[in-house]
Amino acid sequence: MKWKILQHKTLAVLAACILSGQILYAGDALNDEFLFGLDLFKEARYEQAGRMFMTVMDDPASDDLHGDALYWLSRSYLEQGNLEESSRYLENFLVSYSSHALNVPGQYYKGRIMFLQGEYDKTIHFYSSFLTLYEDSPYYANSLFWIGESLYQLGRFEEAGEIYSSLLENYPGSVKTEASRYRLSLIEYRNREEELLKLLQWSHEEFLKSSEEYGQKEKEFNQALAVYQQKLVELTRTREIYENRLKLLSLKEDALHMKEKLLKGSSGGESGE
Repeated sequence: MKWKILQHKTLAVLAACILSGQILYAGDALNDEFLFGLDLFKEARYEQAGRMFMTVMDDPASDDLHGDALYWLSRSYLEQGNLEESSRYLENFLVSYSSHALNVPGQYYKGRIMFLQGEYDKTIHFYSSFLTLYEDSPYYANSLFWIGESLYQLGRFEEAGEIYSSLLENYPGSVKTEASRYRLSLIEYRNREEELLKLLQWSHEEFLKSSEEYGQKEKEFNQALAVYQQKLVELTRTREIYENRLKLLSLKEDALHMKEKLLKGSSGGESGE
């Protein structure tokens, strides 16, 4: 992974210190074990490297190497995924060797352990302080990236995007540029997805609204139709009643005519006799 370039840089700094005589060793045997431990670490053989560093630390005569061995022991546990042991040894190193040449890298990896433990708020605060204290640190861009990653994990995507964009603009040569571009693409995709979701939700609400209006109008129509049908039935009955009355009146009139004829006929017969 690209971030392992930082490991090689740290190893290079340490090698320079060794060559310049800044680090004094207790003896050739311990020196060989320590350097062998570094070689094992570079080869990603972290468990074996840790044993070498522990051997150096266990020798009371190797005080000059204890700080270096303690730092790399912590790093070995970190690479193995043992965050608890890594944090314990790293904290011991930072407290006991506050002026050590590897203290700044140690501070950086303290933040990395926080992030890996899921303590995102703490990681943001820690790296923010780190960036203020160590503005010229080679870990500056990486620290900025982990602030962005913490924001991303907390769901604060807009703030995370600003961090990634700042990193790409100000540190184009950083090993974290590719990862930052990838995160920005995810944020952009997520924003488009949210906009689409909002549009779909709005369309659905409009559809439901239209459906409700249609349902209401259909209900009103059905009610009006029922009233009309009822009135039609009533009118039909009224018409039948009216027609029956007309027929009854017609019959009455016919009966009256017949009665009149009978009366006239009866009167005419009496006059002839």
